[in-house]
Amino acid sequence: MPPVPPAQPAALLSETEFIRRVLIVVAILAGAAALYMLSDIILLIFGSVLVAVVLRSIAPPLEQLTSLGPRSSLAVAGLGVLALLVGIGVLFGAQISDQLSTLVQSLPAATANLSKSEPFQSVSELLKGSSVGNLLANALSWGTTVFGGLATLFVVLIAGIYIAISPRTYRDGLLMLFPRGVQDKVSATLDAGGEALRLWLGAQLLAMIMVGTLTGIGLAIIGVPSALGLGLIAGVLEFVPIVGPVVAAVPALLLASTQSWELAAWTLLLFVIVQQVESNIIMPLVSGRAVDLPPAVGLFAVIAIGILFGPLGLLLGYPLAIVTDVAVRSLYVREALGEDVDIAGEKNKAS
Repeated sequence: MPPVPPAQPAALLSETEFIRRVLIVVAILAGAAALYMLSDIILLIFGSVLVAVVLRSIAPPLEQLTSLGPRSSLAVAGLGVLALLVGIGVLFGAQISDQLSTLVQSLPAATANLSKSEPFQSVSELLKGSSVGNLLANALSWGTTVFGGLATLFVVLIAGIYIAISPRTYRDGLLMLFPRGVQDKVSATLDAGGEALRLWLGAQLLAMIMVGTLTGIGLAIIGVPSALGLGLIAGVLEFVPIVGPVVAAVPALLLASTQSWELAAWTLLLFVIVQQVESNIIMPLVSGRAVDLPPAVGLFAVIAIGILFGPLGLLLGYPLAIVTDVAVRSLYVREALGEDVDIAGEKNKAS
């Protein structure tokens, strides 16, 4: 019979347990710090996932309507989106470029003119003084990094194409990071989150087109300069719900104020009307209640993520809030608390 090892002193065991717990806490804090330092990379990965969701949403209908295989239909979907963008550029590129150039040249003069009549020196100074104001000021000045933005967009598009070609490879790799006992639950959550993103993206793209068109036509009717360029800005910034329309209204109001305060008032009224039409008519028609994220939750999520991670976080804040909402409802409210709760992606798939 082998000899029984002597029992270790209780003090030694307690010290070992204490060191183990300290190391666990340090590892968690180091992991959180690493995630924060790599937040830009994580956001770029999420942006690539959005691109993949768009392509994977277009490809299945093409595959059903034609005899193309999955990869061929995906290639046709990507080429179709590219052809649409090129076509818009050919038809309206020169006019939009001229108006945007005029807009860029006119905004500093409009800001200076407004500063002379108000007790602050610049629009940026007016916005600053709070976290939200600083975020909006940074968003307004983000256009100076044009080449960096184009490079980022190129990386996101290429990575999104790779993910769309073979999504299961990346999905299975992500699932392997979780214990086997919870992989099925995480997999179902990923399915629901992807479906919720697909629903929101489809509705948001249609809303962007409609809001940009309505804004451009309305500004042209009331006589605001560079109406087409301002409509394009409003349509693009519609991708950032709640915060985007506020940022889009600033250059239009600045230009209108150089003409008259009456025109600025009409411009403000136009943006209010367009946003009411978007929230009460356009979005309910194109998406219904498929993605039921409470407005206040969406607002604070966009602001919080934007403050933490800068303009890129502001851009992707709302879809990140949608995915987070699905994960919290599925993994915490339903699984941990045992509550019966509706989840956007699951609700749509069940119907």
